[in-house]
Amino acid sequence: MLMGIIAKDDRQLTVIYSSNTDIGKKVHAYATAARDKLLAIDIAKTKVSDSQWAEIATNLGVSVGALIDVEKLDLETNDDFSEDDWLKILQHNDKVLRKPIAINGLNMAQMESYTDVLKFFDDESAGIEKTPHTEPPEISGD
Repeated sequence: MLMGIIAKDDRQLTVIYSSNTDIGKKVHAYATAARDKLLAIDIAKTKVSDSQWAEIATNLGVSVGALIDVEKLDLETNDDFSEDDWLKILQHNDKVLRKPIAINGLNMAQMESYTDVLKFFDDESAGIEKTPHTEPPEISGD
């Protein structure tokens, strides 16, 4: 997966979301609480270029139209829409972004839920020291 226009940093989590959607707000809040080095891009306030959207779609292995929740649009049909049409829709209506997008290094995915953000953390970045366990834990059934 090549990243040309979009910055890639293994130590930074980038989240592209809309603060005008419930899932966007939740993913942003969870990522903010869990990660020190976060670049949050709220497309309700900051535009992502057409080239960046095209690159995101390519890296996710989908079309730009697949990034859009067509149920949020008042359309009779979407069969004749080109990539440019989908880009215009996305640029002018941040609420149609289907799912927030997380980027960490070369990893990129759409977030189905706010807990999906955890997939982008390595064990050390969670802030929890690893402790080797040599004996199984004792569990009593009292």
